Amino acid sequence: MQILHLRYFVVVAEELHFTRAAERLSMATSPLSRRIRDLERELDAPLFVRAHHDVTLTPAGAALLPLARDVLARFDALPDELRRSVGDTRRSAIVGVAPDVPPGIRDRYLDAVRNRAPGLPVAIHADNTAPLLRAVRAGQVDLAFVHGRVSGSDLVAVRVHTQPAGVAVGRRAGFEGRTSLRLEELAALSYVSINPDAAPSVYRGVETLLRRHGIRRRMELESTSVADLAHVVAGGKAFTFAGLTSGATHKAFAGEPVVVLPVDGARIQLTTDAVWRSDREHPGDVVADLASCVDAVAQDG
Repeated sequence: MQILHLRYFVVVAEELHFTRAAERLSMATSPLSRRIRDLERELDAPLFVRAHHDVTLTPAGAALLPLARDVLARFDALPDELRRSVGDTRRSAIVGVAPDVPPGIRDRYLDAVRNRAPGLPVAIHADNTAPLLRAVRAGQVDLAFVHGRVSGSDLVAVRVHTQPAGVAVGRRAGFEGRTSLRLEELAALSYVSINPDAAPSVYRGVETLLRRHGIRRRMELESTSVADLAHVVAGGKAFTFAGLTSGATHKAFAGEPVVVLPVDGARIQLTTDAVWRSDREHPGDVVADLASCVDAVAQDG
């Protein structure tokens, strides 16, 4: 039995809705449902009654919920308990950073930590939004800068940056010399993305936007690296979205026959939030120190 499966079970039990639970966990609904069925097979007991518009706990599920919460709480406390047991009072922190977080945000935040919490070593962990959110919830990352909508009362999310985004399209697709475009002009091309599980809330928003503007063609890469988009877009048969001036996706097209253009008639933005667990803001936890520095980069309003 994997500890991650217990985390998934607790979230589904709290939401009693697989789609909301999947959004809270930053993953797609289908793999979440499979993981729950895997857990039910391991325990040889059904945990949920699944109806078309209703999910309820079975007696076995209701009995497991407090046990699972207790196991997770004790598991998450292991690092601190171990340090106390061996008399290690040194503290360190891990801060997660998603690909399109502007370097200026990262650097100003680290400067704030150095000034306000001197002597606290900080390691940077780079990853996509979804795995970072899972790592924050699991206690493996203390605070993370991520993209898109963050849901769940177990997390605190503070908006730190909003950057305008545009369309990255190959020069040979017919947009050479243009200073902007409308999304409807892209209907003959495919929208290409990395694996949407890297940032589900971002890609759900993109899907809604594309459908509203009549763009139906899709191309989904198995990769979770934005660098892999460059070759596809440069070929002239697909487009994607990228920050207009910065970010890993924008940098992926440097030196490629690709233009990144503003979009007329649609406001496209990429947001960055600082995220941490609400139950770790108490004095003595490094998260309290890290959270106190977010105001140095927080976006007004």
